[in-house]
Parts: sequence; C-alpha cells; structure tokens
Amino acid sequence: MNDFTVNRFRQKRGQILQERIEDTAKRLGRKLRILDVGGREDYWENVDTSQIEHISLMNYDPAELERGATNPDLFSKEVGDARDLTKHADGSIDFVHSNSVIEHVGHWGDMASMAKEVVRVGQAGWIQTPAWEFPVEPHFRTLFMHWFGAPAQRAMFSLSFSARLRKLSFEKRRAALDGVNLLSYREVKELFPGKDIYIERLLIAKSYSVYWLPEG
Repeated sequence: MNDFTVNRFRQKRGQILQERIEDTAKRLGRKLRILDVGGREDYWENVDTSQIEHISLMNYDPAELERGATNPDLFSKEVGDARDLTKHADGSIDFVHSNSVIEHVGHWGDMASMAKEVVRVGQAGWIQTPAWEFPVEPHFRTLFMHWFGAPAQRAMFSLSFSARLRKLSFEKRRAALDGVNLLSYREVKELFPGKDIYIERLLIAKSYSVYWLPEG
C-alpha cells in the first residue's frame, strides 16, 4: 500500500471526523473544547478548526507532547493516562478524540478501561483504531504478522517493508510487539456497546472509528 493510498484514506477519514465535529458544535450551539487522548498538534493541521475553541492534548509520555509546533491559542498539553480520566467529570468534555491509541494502552482490561473512560467523559467522541482483519500490520508494515503468535511475529520483522524495523534486535522486536494489540470488529463492538462504527475499507476492513454525538 503506497503513500498515496494511505493519504487518500486519511483524507476521507478526516472529512468524516470534520462532519462529526460540526454536528456536535451545532447540537451544543457553540464551539467545542476537545480532549485529544494521545494526540499531537500536527494531526490537526488538516482539520478545519473553525468550530473548535480549544484542544487539550493528553499523552502518557511527556516527550510526545513536545513534538510539533506550539500554538498556545488553540492547544494546551497535559500528561495523563487514557485508562484513568478521573480528573474529568462525567460528560465534561464536549468531544473526546483518539487516533490509533487504544491498541497501545495494554491488554484487554486496559483497553476496556480506556473505552469506559472516554465514553464517560465525552458528550461526543471519535476513537479510531486499525482493524485486526486487515492483512498488513500497520505499525510494523508486515503482511499477516499480527495473525500469528509472538515468536512467529518476532521472526517476521525480517519481512517488514521497513529497513529500520528489519534491523531491530531481538529485545527491541519483542518489546515492540508487547506494545500493540490490534482489535477485531467484534472486539471494538464489545468495548463500545451501542456506539456507531465507521468502517474504513480497502476491499476488507482497514480501520474502525467509533463515534457518538451528544444526546438530545
């Protein structure tokens, strides 16, 4: 899958996200305050922010918050854990957003904690994650890798489309694998019962984006 195809999918997904933001702003009757869990400023460069008052970027790793340009008029940054948003009251966030984060927070219990928390705090939300069913593992750029057990996955780094990943040591390969748990459609539905799911397809599912709008 070339960069043109990847960018085309991102643009389409971004358009749908934009529609959800505009729908939420219309329903609430004001510009939005957004919590971006695991996000960076550069992600929002291709999103129309005219209906956004403020974006709080939250990340577990302080170093990630330092990446990209700084626009204090629109963004603020905070260190936090997606599995524990107790500093935010129920429904206190207009729109909670997360892009390719939930598959990195840990195992099933950790992902369930994140799902529960973002739904609790967000009046509306958009939570995207790559599809386990898609044959290319997106983080390691390797065909079929995620459909095998850990020992086989580790060995399959040698087949990655990325020269950098092919050169990783045994230890770094294993550590990288421990940090990714892709989700199937059924698992996404289990984590977010009753929520809508936008399915991005390239013949088969490529990614899932769970979304919901304010009630009423």
